[in-house]
Amino acid sequence: MNVLLTGAASGLGAALLRACIARGDSVCVIDIDARPPNLPDTVTWLQHDLSDTDPALWDRIADAIAQQDPFDLTVLCAGISATGPFETISAHAHQQVSRINLHAPMRLCLILQQRGALAQGGRLVFVASLSCFTGYPGAASYGASKDGLAAFARSLRRPMRRAGVAVQLLCPGPMDTPHATRYAPKGARADRRIAPQTVAQMVLDAPRARFVLVPGAGAKLAALLGRLAPAMMTRIMGRVLFAKLKDQPR
Repeated sequence: MNVLLTGAASGLGAALLRACIARGDSVCVIDIDARPPNLPDTVTWLQHDLSDTDPALWDRIADAIAQQDPFDLTVLCAGISATGPFETISAHAHQQVSRINLHAPMRLCLILQQRGALAQGGRLVFVASLSCFTGYPGAASYGASKDGLAAFARSLRRPMRRAGVAVQLLCPGPMDTPHATRYAPKGARADRRIAPQTVAQMVLDAPRARFVLVPGAGAKLAALLGRLAPAMMTRIMGRVLFAKLKDQPR
């Protein structure tokens, strides 16, 4: 299988990369970090800052993607956050969240479709968030970027199905990753977060017919409550995140 991953240097992307290598896939990675040592020759590593808007850099990414075989599985994992009271976070930080979480996946999808880089019968997976089911006080621009990504995925689903590509939306809750540790309130318990390798395996095993993927019983319950009682869930999220982050914007 030929796989494209973004954000594979850490967290969920790294877990997916390890799982794909273990099962013998060829993998193309796009990441801001340099290629780690000791990766097999089946991994192509394209170092690129997805927040960079320079057209020349994106042209090079497009040319590199065009040299690969069409991808059977594409998972767009790269993402960042900005947590704390909205007004205490810089405009640049909010802009970076939108560029990496929303604009970059849209631009990559444009490249993939224009270059014929998505295989017939393949899957295109957008990594959104459990925040798509609730308000997210304390991470407003993050929540907005992931909601935008979810709307984009829903809008692409039917046209891409006609082209033979299944679009899927992954909405995980907190994972035990460096990203979660960086943006969580101080003292948050990592042992309550889902393991990224568990989420990675769910992505690899997911049936093509399923659009929304929510890993873990706790996340499924939170998603259900978000649908049934959105105001209550937003208040809970405010206590869980916003109230604990008032004095530690980042």
